[in-house]
Amino acid sequence: MTTAERRVVAYHEAGHAVAGWFLQHASPLLKITIIPRSKGSLGFAQYLPDEVNLYTKEQLIDMVKVALGGRVAEQIFFQKVTTGASDDIKKVTQISQGVVNAYGMTEDLGCVSFASMDQGYVKSYSDHT
Repeated sequence: MTTAERRVVAYHEAGHAVAGWFLQHASPLLKITIIPRSKGSLGFAQYLPDEVNLYTKEQLIDMVKVALGGRVAEQIFFQKVTTGASDDIKKVTQISQGVVNAYGMTEDLGCVSFASMDQGYVKSYSDHT
C-alpha cells in the first residue's frame, strides 16, 4: 500500500472508532489496525464480542452509525470516498433490511415482517409498499 492509501485507511478506521466512542449503544472498541491482515481487508476495527442475542432498534441504529463512520471520515477529510467501505455498506444494508423487513421496527409499516424473496416466499405486499 502507498502512504496515501495507508492514510485513507487510517482515517477510515479512526472514523469507526470515533463514531463508536460517542454512541451510547455501540460495542466497546478492543483493537484497531491499518495493517492488512487478510486478503481484501485493508484494516479493521475489532470490538468486544457481544454476549447479547437480542438487540433494540437503538442498538441496531448505532451499529449502522459506527459502520458508516469510516465512510463519513473519508468524506470529511478527503472530500471523496473510496471502495474501502464496501464491507461496511454490506453490513449496513443487512442491518437496515432487518430493521424494516424482519423485525417490524418501523413506525410507518408497524409490526410486520416482509420475508425476503430469496428465501422462497411469495411477495405479500404491493409495489407501492
